Amino acid sequence: MCFRRLAAIGMTLLLLGVLAACGGAPPREQRARVEVVLLVDGGAHVDLYAAGRLRSDADARALAGRIARAMFPGAKSVRVRTRKSRGVPFTRAETDRAYRTGRSPSLLIDTSGAARELAARGFDDTAMKLRLPPVPATVRPDKSGARLWHLRKGAPAPVVRIDMRPEPGRWYGVMVLPVLGALGVGLAFFVRRRALAVPAAALAVTAAVLATPLGAGRRGADLGVAGLLHGTALDVASVAPLTAIPLGLPAAMLLVAMAVRGLLGPPARHEHEAPPRDTGVFW
Repeated sequence: MCFRRLAAIGMTLLLLGVLAACGGAPPREQRARVEVVLLVDGGAHVDLYAAGRLRSDADARALAGRIARAMFPGAKSVRVRTRKSRGVPFTRAETDRAYRTGRSPSLLIDTSGAARELAARGFDDTAMKLRLPPVPATVRPDKSGARLWHLRKGAPAPVVRIDMRPEPGRWYGVMVLPVLGALGVGLAFFVRRRALAVPAAALAVTAAVLATPLGAGRRGADLGVAGLLHGTALDVASVAPLTAIPLGLPAAMLLVAMAVRGLLGPPARHEHEAPPRDTGVFW
């Protein structure tokens, strides 16, 4: 009888141990990631990467829409869709007029409403990343400088203040590059004197090389955030400084051709031909 009782007690303890190791342990925290992207035209994207157990894509879209409306209560409209990035599905909420463009636009993003929505769906720790247009800006609070915050259940949700300072003059500065490139190509191909053609071609090549480190493709953001251009006009203005790069290609080919001709020397001349006059023309 005692043996049976000891065996029963042992089996009970064993079962309790198995339950504690498997189902009796505290549940794992459900995590999510939210990326807030402010656009140059005053809109915003709120991308939700939900690692929790949402029942369907429709649930994810509904949650992303509520998060976007909580962060940007003054937005004109919110459109939600499911997308993929490198094979990973996520939900994007697109908002219009998330902030007002102008000479010095600023806005507050109160994350308390978003934090409540996420906590209600079981997400105990959500990383929120903020991305801004490539213009000078100040973000507070931002102790790490990474523009990254955590929305944790039971913890105070941050209220983020963003002040942007667009500088449209930077776009005019990089627009000098394609102007110099066009001028250099024109002189190099239509002026037949080496003394002018070589420096002109070199000028076009230099403008093309400087386009990338000077951020020619990003300076249109200053015009958009400042509210000077929008829509198609802004798209064209953003691409225009990059035309310095293709203008440098024919100039570089011309410089290579002239260098090869200089190394090989002038073509052979027959004895009965008169020597050419030195006119400064290289072709």
